[in-house]
Amino acid sequence: MTSSAPSPAPDTEATAVPEGAPAPEAALVAEGVAVDGTHGVLLASTSLRTVPGSVLLVAGTPGSGHTALALALAGRMRPDHGTVTLDGDDDPRRLRRAVAVVDTPGVSEPEPVLPLRTVVGEELAMAGRGTTPRAVTEWLGARGAQTWVRSRFEDVPAPVRIGLMTALAASRPGVRVLVLTAPDRHGGTPVTWWQVASEHARAGFAVVVTCTEGSAALLGVPAVRLGGGDAGALPEPPGRHSRPEDPTGPLTVVAPQGADDLPQGWTRRLLRRRPAGTADAPPPGTEEPPRDAGTAILPGPDLTPGTTDGDESTERTS
Repeated sequence: MTSSAPSPAPDTEATAVPEGAPAPEAALVAEGVAVDGTHGVLLASTSLRTVPGSVLLVAGTPGSGHTALALALAGRMRPDHGTVTLDGDDDPRRLRRAVAVVDTPGVSEPEPVLPLRTVVGEELAMAGRGTTPRAVTEWLGARGAQTWVRSRFEDVPAPVRIGLMTALAASRPGVRVLVLTAPDRHGGTPVTWWQVASEHARAGFAVVVTCTEGSAALLGVPAVRLGGGDAGALPEPPGRHSRPEDPTGPLTVVAPQGADDLPQGWTRRLLRRRPAGTADAPPPGTEEPPRDAGTAILPGPDLTPGTTDGDESTERTS
């Protein structure tokens, strides 16, 4: 079974819609959304729009409403001000069916002590799939993650966790929009989760990612300001450290030195290095890997919107 959501052309860029460009049909629109708390504002006024096949960054300081925005976009929290609509419809039930929150703290974030196989089994059950130990192992094996099947969730590398949780959310029937909540809280380079988000956008999903302003600056990607009302995108910071050469290219976390044997189906890719002969310090909050450790591992793209196992299309490099 396939969803009615259109898939983008193969050359579609997974980025925010450029200012001044013709506006495609919006999948999800928030206008002046704000949430009042008992002791203060949970989410200041925020406006955004997404389109299928794109990734939209929403940047703000930690604790400034990341979780509240995710819940409001998914129809799980009624905003005190503003509206959230999906194709012009503000029915919370429709939002809950079509918008999946991914790894949202205190909401959809798995318990850290649970085995990965338990976490995956619960998510597969939500997607209406088989949850037997064999089905879980096969699902992880198809994504090159069988190495961690018995590991506690907190011991699974952050890039693997983010990739798997996003793929599981995307596999639920009827899901069209993915909201990744503060994936940079797990550490590592922002390009790790940016690539995961971009792969799902290229599969036809509308993807919203909340992050810190520092992560948005490192990516060099336009971002909506969390709590910025209709202020629009954050200014793009100057400096050679602000923009990777290719934000959607093969750049992920560094594998440990000597890790020559990767699980089948995982790719090893080159990390951006500092030009030879330079000694500039990396930007605050980042760590430069050793020059001889510039490799990484990432899963391939997962399902297209609304598909089931029979429609799965996965591309991996051995």
